[in-house]
Parts: sequence; structure tokens; C-alpha cells
Amino acid sequence: MQSILKKRNMTVITVALGTFMTCFDINAVNVALPLMQTAFHTTISVVEWVVVVYLLTLCSTQLTFGRISDLYGLKKVYISGFIGFTVSSLFCGISVNISMLIVFRIIEALSGSMMMATGSAIVTNSVLPENRGKALSVTSIAVAVATCAGPSLGGFLASCFGWSSIFFINIPLGIIGTLLALRNIQSDIPKAGVKFDTIGSILIMAALTLILFPLDMSGKATVNSITILVSLSLGIILLIGFLIYEKKCDHPILNLDLFKNRVFAASNFAATFFNMSEFIMVFLAPYYLQQQHMLSVSGSGLTMLPMSLMMMAIAPISGAISDKSDSRLISCAGLGILAAACLFFGSFQADTPIIMLLLAFAVTGIGAGLFHTPNNSAVMGSAPAQSRGVAGATLGTMRNIGMVLGEAISAALLSSNVSYATTTLAAKGIQGTLLQQNAFSYAMHIISITSACCALAALLLTLIRGKTNKDCQIKNIQ
Repeated sequence: MQSILKKRNMTVITVALGTFMTCFDINAVNVALPLMQTAFHTTISVVEWVVVVYLLTLCSTQLTFGRISDLYGLKKVYISGFIGFTVSSLFCGISVNISMLIVFRIIEALSGSMMMATGSAIVTNSVLPENRGKALSVTSIAVAVATCAGPSLGGFLASCFGWSSIFFINIPLGIIGTLLALRNIQSDIPKAGVKFDTIGSILIMAALTLILFPLDMSGKATVNSITILVSLSLGIILLIGFLIYEKKCDHPILNLDLFKNRVFAASNFAATFFNMSEFIMVFLAPYYLQQQHMLSVSGSGLTMLPMSLMMMAIAPISGAISDKSDSRLISCAGLGILAAACLFFGSFQADTPIIMLLLAFAVTGIGAGLFHTPNNSAVMGSAPAQSRGVAGATLGTMRNIGMVLGEAISAALLSSNVSYATTTLAAKGIQGTLLQQNAFSYAMHIISITSACCALAALLLTLIRGKTNKDCQIKNIQ
């Protein structure tokens, strides 16, 4: 019994390590972009593709790998992801030009997608239903730690040892993670006579890429409006085609019958709105801290640190509570707190005391920690065992879509509202620093209300999804 329990715990730790690696890479690489730009003698519009291709690949391929893992084995896909991530990180670090780096970032993202698509399913399968929330909270902690460590540790490594060190640190972690996965993750059960949906896989990857590309780029570079319109239109057409094809396909990559379960559907869409809310504020906060409070980049990171720390502290508690009661209650409490924190943040001015900022970020972390783990547990608990790879991948895809939409919405609202407020206030005779501060405050107020509305939309979806029993499983879907 002790050995079984130990193996379960080690499985959870192994998945948390993989989650940390993939999330750390997102946060750390952003800090090193200026160094990469200088090293490769290129422009910011080129070097930012190091980040863009990673995010797009991560978002667009998780459903594919989730289905592959359901067909051919969670363990195979997860270990392949660990090995691929480790090897591609090595080649990222020794890249001799920007093109080589971008190519291996795509491979690194494909490998990361394998781990992210299968991690929740592996954890769910390895623990008892009454311990699911507590186990999944460990991966939430890994995300919070990566968010904390990414900018600070990434900045330290890049400044002391060069940008390559950000990738080289993945090598020992990857080797350890691969060995742990080989030893602790339970063996796969072969599934005979099931085909892979190649056409559906191609359609969903193309659709998500075409939809997310202009949204992701909108906050980072000037993109031609015609390009945005054409890309979004093609993406939506392909997405509709994908849904029609999947409905008729005998062996779909995404079984749409999963969404007939209200818990599964509502919890996934709640995750999207939650991440929209969170990332609207995550995008806005550094601008406020650096342009209004005149803090340095590192100072901004330290000021936002309470958000990650509180999420780390609250996630295990919310996971344990959700194992013993209806997870809707604690998820709704978290979303209500998040909405209040967003509105609180929207009232801040250039002279707001730092202690108030720290409090706002801490409250945001409490809200996020209360929602994240119980909602993940609800999604994974509502899926049948043979579809948990797809269930975890669907949740990951919806979460990433929310992140991209949140940043895009925040960037668009910030630009348009600052411009509008500047023109309006200037006509009233306001000038100089006061004009800039008031224009930004107006935009921040609008953005914060939008973020709160997203949190409340997630709260409504959580309320209507219905109760989640610990033994709740939707009927076996062939």
C-alpha cells in the first residue's frame, strides 16, 4: 500500500515538473528577447516570433496530442514530450541564427504540447477520485512557481550566463523528468482497431492558428487590418468545417458528445473566461506599474509577486475542499473575489500607495487559486477514462485561447481608450503629465470593468453547470 501511494505521489510530482518546464519557458524567454535581438543582429519584429510560434503551436496542437494519447497511450506521449522538449531546448541554446532558433522553438512547443495535453489525464488516472482536487492542485502550484520564477530567474540567467542558459537549464530538468516518468507513470493499455482522425487534426490546427495569430500579434506588433480580417475569416470557416466534419466522422479527434455533458462544457468555457479576465489584467498591470508608478521591470515583477504566491498557497486548500464538497461553491467564490479585485484595481491612480497594489495582486491570486483547481477537477472528473487525454487537451486549449484573447482585448482597449481620452481631455485644456495620467486612468478603468465582466461570465457558467459528484462520470463514449 505504501509503495502504491508513493508511486502515485511521484507521478503527480513528475507531471508538475513537466508543467513547470513548459510554463517557465513562456515567462523566461520574454525577458531575454532583447539579448537575442542583439546577438542575432535582427529586429524586434523578427525576434518576437521566438515567443509567437511557441504560443501558437502550443495552442493549436493540444487536441491532436490529446487524441493521440487516448489512442496510443498517455505514458508514451508524455515521455516523448519530455525527451523532445529536452533535446529541442539543447538545440535552441546552440542556435547559430534566428531561423534555427525559431524552428527549434516550434519543436520545443510541440513537445511541450504533448506534456500539457496529457498531464491532467495522467494525474486523474493515478489518484483516487476523492483525492483528485488535491493532486491537481500540485500542477496549479507548478504554474504559479513558473510564473514567479520565469521573469526573475530567466532575467538572472540571461544577464549572468547569456540567453542560451534559459534553454540549457531545461536539459537536467528534462533528464530527471524523463527518468521519473519512465519509472512512475502507469503503463499504457493498448487500444486495437481505432483510427486516428488526420483530417480533423489538420483542420483544427489550421483553424486555431489562423484565428489566434492576428489576436496574439495585435498586442506586439503592427499588423495590417486586411491581414487580420482575412486570417480570422479563414480560421472561422475552417473551425466551422472542423465541427461539421467531426460530427460525421466515425473516429473524431474531438468527440463533440463530450460537450453534451453540462459540467464538462460549462467548466471548459468558464476556464476560457477566467483566463481572459486574468490575462487582461496581467497585460495591463506592467504598463500601469512602469508608466504610472515609474517602477523598473524588476520592481514591477516584485510588486506582482503576491499574485503568484497567494495562488500557490490557496490552490492546495481549494483542491482539498473541492474533494469533499460541491466544487461550484468554491469556484464561484474565487471568481467573485477575482471580479472584485479587478474593479478595485481599476480605481487606482498614479499616486496609489504600493501597499494597496500589493493587496490587489494578493486578492487576485486568492481568487485565481480558489477557482483554478476545482474547475480543472470538475472537467477531468466529468470525462470518461478513455477520453481523458482529449478532455485535458480541450481544457488546455480553452485555457490558452483565453490567455491570447485576454492579452489581445487588453492591448486593443488600452490603445483605443488612451487615444480617445487623450483627445477628449486635451480639448478641455489638460496638458503634460496630468493629461497622460488621466488618459491612462480612463483606459485602465474601462479595461478593469471588462476583466471583471469576464470573471462574472465564468461565475455564471460555473453556477449553471450543475453539481459535480466525486463519482460523476459521463456515459461511456465510443
